[in-house]
Amino acid sequence: MRFVSTKDLKPGMLLANNLYDNNEITLLKANTPLNQFYIDRIDKLEYEGVYIFEDGDVEKARQIVSDETRLKAIKHLKKLDIDACIFLANSIVNEIRNADSLIIEQKAICSHDNYTYVHSVNVDILSVIIGIGMGLSNSELEKLSQSALLHDIGKCDIPLEILNKPAKLSKEEYEEMMKHPWYGLSRLREKEKTGDEISAVIKNAVYSHHENWDGTGYPRGIAGTDIHEFARIIHVADVYDALTTKRAYKNAMNPADAIEYLMANAGIMFDIKVVNTFLLYIAPYPIGCTVLLSNGQQGVVIENNEKYLSRPKVKLSNGKVIDMMKKLDITILNILV
Repeated sequence: MRFVSTKDLKPGMLLANNLYDNNEITLLKANTPLNQFYIDRIDKLEYEGVYIFEDGDVEKARQIVSDETRLKAIKHLKKLDIDACIFLANSIVNEIRNADSLIIEQKAICSHDNYTYVHSVNVDILSVIIGIGMGLSNSELEKLSQSALLHDIGKCDIPLEILNKPAKLSKEEYEEMMKHPWYGLSRLREKEKTGDEISAVIKNAVYSHHENWDGTGYPRGIAGTDIHEFARIIHVADVYDALTTKRAYKNAMNPADAIEYLMANAGIMFDIKVVNTFLLYIAPYPIGCTVLLSNGQQGVVIENNEKYLSRPKVKLSNGKVIDMMKKLDITILNILV
C-alpha cells in the first residue's frame, strides 16, 4: 500500500481505502480501479492524496476506529447534536480499547469542506490513545473522548470566510478565531439550560484546549498543572492533527517534522509527559509513505516496528525489503510523499 498525492494519481491505480464526499456518502470503495473521472472528483474535493494498493497487497489498511463510527461522529457534529456526540464518544473509546494495535501509522485524509469535523474525530482518537498510554481509567477516557470530540464545537460560531480563508488571518480575524473556546463553552452551557447536565470536566477541557504549558496560550493564559489534564492532552492531539493536514492556506507537514515540532515545544506549549506518551504511539514514517534513505535509495514504508517506530521496514523499487532494525547503518533522511 502506498500513499499517492492527488496530482500523481493515474488511471488504473487501485484504491486501498473507502473515500467519502462532503455529505458522508461513499464516493469510491476500496479496490476500485481509478479512472480519470474518479481522479477529477478526488481533486475537486481537494483530497491531498489517497492510498493505493501495490502489487501483492490484498487487504485494506488497519483501522483503529471504523469508517462507520467516524461518519456517524461527523454527522452528529454537523448537526450540533451534543447528546449524540457524547454517546458516540464512548463507543470510540470501546473501539480503540479493542483495537489490535494503537500505533497511528496512516496519514489522515479528508475532503476540504469536511476538515473541521474530521479534525475533531481525529483529535478524539489521538487523545484517547494518549489517555490510555497515561493510564487513565475507562470513565476518565470516556470524559476525555467526549471533551476531545466537542473541543472545536465553538467554531460553528466563527464565520466560514474566516475558517476557510486561504491566507493569513488579519489581526481582527485572528482575534475572532481565538474566541472559539468561549463559543464552545457557551454552547455547552446553553445545552444545560434544556435540562441536560454537561460535566464540568468537559466544559473545562473545551474552554482550555489552547492554553500553553508556559502560560502564553489563550483564553485565560493559565500555565502548567493549572491547565486540566484533558486540555493538555487535547492540545497535543489538536496541534499534531492540524500540522499534518493540508488546508487552504498551507500544505500538510509530514509526520516526522510534526513530531519534531511537538518535541521542540515540550515544556513550552505542551506538557512534556503528554508529548512523551504521544511519541510511543505515533509513527514518524506512516505506512505507505515514500522515503529517501541515507544510502541514496528510495522506498515505501511497508511495516512499522512498534518498539522502535523510527526504524520501519522499507520496500525498494526493485522489490528488496530493508529492515532498518537490522541495517543500523541506514537512516531515513526525508519523507518524499
